[in-house]
Amino acid sequence: MNVHSVFLFLLISLLFQSNLFAQEKKMIKLVKADKSVFDKSYIDAQRVIGNVLFMYEGTRMMCDSAHIFKNDDFHAFGKIQIIKPGEFTLTGGYLEVNQKEKIASVYNDVRLNDNEMTLTSNFLQYNLNTDVASYSNGGKIVSTANQNVLTSNSGSYHTKSETFYFKKNVVLKNPDYVVKSDTLKYNDITEVSYFFGPTTITGEDSFIYCENGWYDSKKDISQFNKNAIVRSEKTELKGDSIYYNGAIGFGEVFKNVSIRDTTTNYFISGNYGQYQKEEKISYVTDRALLTQIFEEGDSLYMHADTLRSIPDSTDKNILLAYHNVRIFKSDLQGRCDSLSYSVADSILQFFTEPILWNGENQITGDSIRIFLRNKNIDQLLVKGNAFIISQSDSTKFNQIKGRKLTAQFYDGDIRNIYVEGNGQLVYYPLDEKKDSTGVLKEKPRVIGLNKGECSNINIEVENKQITKLRLEREANSLFSPMKKAKDPFLKMEGFEWKAALRPKSKEDLLED
Repeated sequence: MNVHSVFLFLLISLLFQSNLFAQEKKMIKLVKADKSVFDKSYIDAQRVIGNVLFMYEGTRMMCDSAHIFKNDDFHAFGKIQIIKPGEFTLTGGYLEVNQKEKIASVYNDVRLNDNEMTLTSNFLQYNLNTDVASYSNGGKIVSTANQNVLTSNSGSYHTKSETFYFKKNVVLKNPDYVVKSDTLKYNDITEVSYFFGPTTITGEDSFIYCENGWYDSKKDISQFNKNAIVRSEKTELKGDSIYYNGAIGFGEVFKNVSIRDTTTNYFISGNYGQYQKEEKISYVTDRALLTQIFEEGDSLYMHADTLRSIPDSTDKNILLAYHNVRIFKSDLQGRCDSLSYSVADSILQFFTEPILWNGENQITGDSIRIFLRNKNIDQLLVKGNAFIISQSDSTKFNQIKGRKLTAQFYDGDIRNIYVEGNGQLVYYPLDEKKDSTGVLKEKPRVIGLNKGECSNINIEVENKQITKLRLEREANSLFSPMKKAKDPFLKMEGFEWKAALRPKSKEDLLED
């Protein structure tokens, strides 16, 4: 918006601030009028009527008629035009200059044009005491320079600070976006816009909401505060405040951070986040928590010191979690130092001292990979020092160990386990007595110890009990009744029961 147009009001008041009847002080010139009349009985003022033309330093003012008062007040009527060639044109139906109050006002279908914009309103006023130009009953500004169209109930321009204020029902339309706000402040020197009250900025593929914020058009830097929301085609970003540098595509989010991926229905929360547009990388830290909501009502929660999202070679999101990683799902809990999660492929990989719990099973290894299908565990792969432990009773533990372990799941429970390389097994079978309906008559009792070693082990599980066991290649297996077992409380090398570390709820993840 060009500020020259606002200075027009200052010019108007200056035109008539000297006594028009004192020729030595006359600042304007009456060039022509069809007639000039003074009739005190009609009005105590000089009247100029018909095709009136005033001139002042290259500025022309035309009207149908005008009243020039002795106190230098001035009224002009009908088809008013004030023109400074090459700079601006003002038209309206009525002009009033109050010399005592030092206020100039233009009424009725007011239209102000300069080389860059057009302002229309039913009322415009300039106050020389405050150096403020304003409208108060609706206005519209159309900028040809940047194709902006701004409307508001009221607007003002403070000439000393070169600051615009637009209030109530402010709407700024641009070919690229639409801004709606309660109050918009713009400084013409700094080119910084400030938003006050509920504000929305809607683009072709983006939406922004805040209740306080600013935008620096020179530097292409913005900050949105108080319940800030930024939505794009695939992402929704929330926070107490959001800072964004458009010049370098860098954003920061502070306090109550939430980054939601709308395509895969997950979001990450925390207290600080960053976003890099060009690299499509974002991360959240300080109580970072991933929540992935599944259709069945179950959810996967993941906490880490830092959660980072990066694109893979096919532009799909991969989540990296590192340090102190903890996860919770109704059928799966876990801990490790670092983790990667391919959200689109539903693959989780755990690194550095990973521990997983599924039902009664504790699973450890050098690295663990989980494959989800239909939001449930489908397959689990453990590489290096694979070890599964489950409690048979309060003092005895079933144990399966090997170099590599693959487990197949059905409805969240392990159905098949295949161990490859240095397979070892310690298993305490139970005597389960059930009635005709399948209900246990009494607490199951351990009846013996099954110990086996071989290259590979294939285990089938049903109702959390081993139903079939096949030892492959160089098998060495021994079953002993409990009374004859040499070591009834056998624990393999590397055994470590870590039930105390198991997350029990979503809230558990954020506990130190």
